[in-house]
Amino acid sequence: MHMLRLARPVIYPLALLVGSLFVVAAALAHPDLTGDGAAQLSVIARSEAWRAIHWAFLFGFTLALTGLVGVMGMHVGTPGEAAARAGVLVAIFAYGAWAVVVTFMVGAGWTLARSYVAAEPGLTATHAVFLYDMLHPFALAAQRTAGFALGIATYLFGWAVINGKVLPRRLGAGAVAGGLIAAGLALAFPESTKADEAAFVLPVLWQVVTGAALLRRP
Repeated sequence: MHMLRLARPVIYPLALLVGSLFVVAAALAHPDLTGDGAAQLSVIARSEAWRAIHWAFLFGFTLALTGLVGVMGMHVGTPGEAAARAGVLVAIFAYGAWAVVVTFMVGAGWTLARSYVAAEPGLTATHAVFLYDMLHPFALAAQRTAGFALGIATYLFGWAVINGKVLPRRLGAGAVAGGLIAAGLALAFPESTKADEAAFVLPVLWQVVTGAALLRRP
């Protein structure tokens, strides 16, 4: 029982930190997809770490969301409780939408890429490109939605931290600013642009910093 009492406060910040670092590492390792569908399928097929990168994303999402539940739990009974609960709900939606594009790319994207390379030139390769071009926009739409939602979730956590006074105020101010910037990027730029992808950067970095800060607390 004594060991369980020691471990319980650690599991949430550790999950937040490790999960967010998984996402950061996966994003840095992800190859740049440019050009038409055929060019992107070629890049995917040549990427030996493609599946590992996307599984790191998916596992990271689960861990990060677990950690955010812990952040919400810290604010129960404080003036920041309502914002923290709302932040968790929006974060669940955000990571669910983000998982749509990642699952598509690790499953259908990888399979279509392998079929394209194996069949080129030929009718099967043409069909692979056609399917990718038809389905990829759906996945990108989910990605843009996720970026906007994660920005809103981060903004809500920021107000929870500021009002709850459980964590340093600077963490709350950073979350409010980062969340607004993220939501603005997703709102202003099309889903096919790098600016839209950048919407995820500040919220995920805030999670890394918050997880590390919570682990250092006595």
